[in-house]
Amino acid sequence: MSMPPLLRLYLLPERAVLQFALKGVIAMALALFLAMEMNLERPYWALISAVFLQIRPQSGLVIEKGLCQIGGTLVGGAAGIAIMALFMQSPGIALMVLMVWLSLNAAGSALVRNFNLTYGFAISGATAALIVLLSLVYSNAPSSFSVFDTAVARVSEIALGATCATLVSMLLWPARVRDIITAHARTVVNSAFNCLEQQLSLEADPNTARQSVIDTIQAVVALDNDSSAMVYEGPAGGGRVRAANVLAQRTLTLVADIQILGRLIRHAPESMDDTIKEVLDELRCTFRSMRETSSEKEARDMAQTLRRRIQHIKQETTLTPLQQRVLHSMREMVAYSILMLQANKAIVNAERTKLKAPSLSTYRDLLLGLLTGLRTGVAFAIGTLVWVASGNSSAVLMMVLPVIFSIMFARFPAPAPMLKQVLMGALIAFPAALIFGNVLLAGAPRDFEMLLLIFGPPLFLGLMAIANAPTRAYGLGFCIIYTILTMPSNSMSFNIASTLNRGLVVVLGLVILWALFRMIGSPSVKIMRRRLISATADDLRHLWQREKEHSEHWFNGRMAERLQRLAGYDAHLPEERRNLLDLGLTGLNLGHVSMRLHSYLSKYDDPRLKAVSRRWQRALALAYQKCAWGEVDDEFRKASEALLAQMKEDDSIGKDRLDLTEGLCRRLELTFKRHSETVQSA
Repeated sequence: MSMPPLLRLYLLPERAVLQFALKGVIAMALALFLAMEMNLERPYWALISAVFLQIRPQSGLVIEKGLCQIGGTLVGGAAGIAIMALFMQSPGIALMVLMVWLSLNAAGSALVRNFNLTYGFAISGATAALIVLLSLVYSNAPSSFSVFDTAVARVSEIALGATCATLVSMLLWPARVRDIITAHARTVVNSAFNCLEQQLSLEADPNTARQSVIDTIQAVVALDNDSSAMVYEGPAGGGRVRAANVLAQRTLTLVADIQILGRLIRHAPESMDDTIKEVLDELRCTFRSMRETSSEKEARDMAQTLRRRIQHIKQETTLTPLQQRVLHSMREMVAYSILMLQANKAIVNAERTKLKAPSLSTYRDLLLGLLTGLRTGVAFAIGTLVWVASGNSSAVLMMVLPVIFSIMFARFPAPAPMLKQVLMGALIAFPAALIFGNVLLAGAPRDFEMLLLIFGPPLFLGLMAIANAPTRAYGLGFCIIYTILTMPSNSMSFNIASTLNRGLVVVLGLVILWALFRMIGSPSVKIMRRRLISATADDLRHLWQREKEHSEHWFNGRMAERLQRLAGYDAHLPEERRNLLDLGLTGLNLGHVSMRLHSYLSKYDDPRLKAVSRRWQRALALAYQKCAWGEVDDEFRKASEALLAQMKEDDSIGKDRLDLTEGLCRRLELTFKRHSETVQSA
């Protein structure tokens, strides 16, 4: 019987967890000491700033997050000053403009993939809110000087916490993003090879095969998200980023080809003769051996041998166009696997890498940005109403903290359960703040050493929870609320009633935000299905217009996010209706095959060939969109016949290429037919 994560964390702590917590206490102690020495008004905001930087403590990620935090602080500070300068005499208008600014930051955070940028947007909104609210709440007649002084103090506190956390992370037991990326890369390779083994097996369990695809896509997105921070870890960081980009790009292409070939094998077995089945078995066995071996060279040799064998069979055997296309796809898969192995090796030996590829592009869904902005604006408006109705100055916390959590948690697949964990951590912080922050500190000598000795131990325990992913939300809620309830500073007031008042306001704000996440969540499955399929079809329709060297990373990046979302929606559907991920993977494969076809046809300067290939592309996008709703489109077959007829008129196009193109069109027709039948039956 396994222990719960929290119990295991404290009864059997790992060395890395203890080091992480100690580093966090040192960073926060340094930030608090400097803030108090500088006589800043609210030093605890420096602590809160340092707490957020403890999430993902690797040096490169901390530096990137620190830069985003400082940049967001400066932008938010400028926005707060501008709002007060324009509307100082009209507090109501100032609050409405501030709500618009917060909503814009929240919407912008939903349109970026990098979590550190998301955090930058959250800090930008929070800094502006602090400047405006503190100027209105704690000043009867705010002036330009008092507003500027408030802005300088808030920017100084937040920037100080970020700087201290970054320095301590780099100097004390530094952890490197390189180690994480190396592990990510190996996970990506193993997941992709396992995906091939599962998808190309007739005996594989459908749920296991589907999960293998989801695991691979999630591994690719994790690799891409974290790899950008490696540029901050020495001169070899750029090479590792480029190698990680190559690995991400080729893996997505491989997964798309695997999925299509797997469907063809399962649903059109009559098209496979004994030779194809023999090569297929050899392909699965080879990839299983490549996944199990620890030698990159041995795995690459296996792939090279298999690639030569497939080429030999293709040249020596008489096959139908569809079978030739299947063998060609297998050969391409092996080629992609070789590139993946090279990229994986290059991440470790970045100094000698020559691989280069741009990072994955980002798919921006304006509807999700609108909902995130609306949720954040409503949370701020409710806090404002509570403040106006009650006149309670502590309501400022209810107007700031929920905004930060609303922006940060919107990117997670299940924000409401995470907020529940934050709320539980906040409830645990209540008695800790009363005992350590009021009773014990009130009777202790007034010096920094005693403050740290009494205030630090609960913070250490909270940071231990942050170090562990399953308990991170509990630790985040505890550390932030414990700091806010205690409010360590040069002029601390040990007032239990005030502490309880602040705590109740914060808990109420978190409960309201949790309810808002339940009420204003993601759109329904039907709406998102229509939007994601339509967006994919639109990308397919215009894919030929993009530059050849940029089209792949642009399409891969947009599809990676869509696939993650489609997989998430699939998980909430009954088993017989889970076809969204298959549709997304089909769209990914359609993009790649059309890019290859257009890349080949671009060699021929024939206006008629270009025109018919563009009509084929439009018919491809329309057929994909119709099959997603259970319809069969005969226009794609006609467009394929027109394309093949035009290619036959050009004597420079060889028979092998014609056969491959014919096999491709035949395979796509079977794919569209199968999808429409699956959707109709569901």
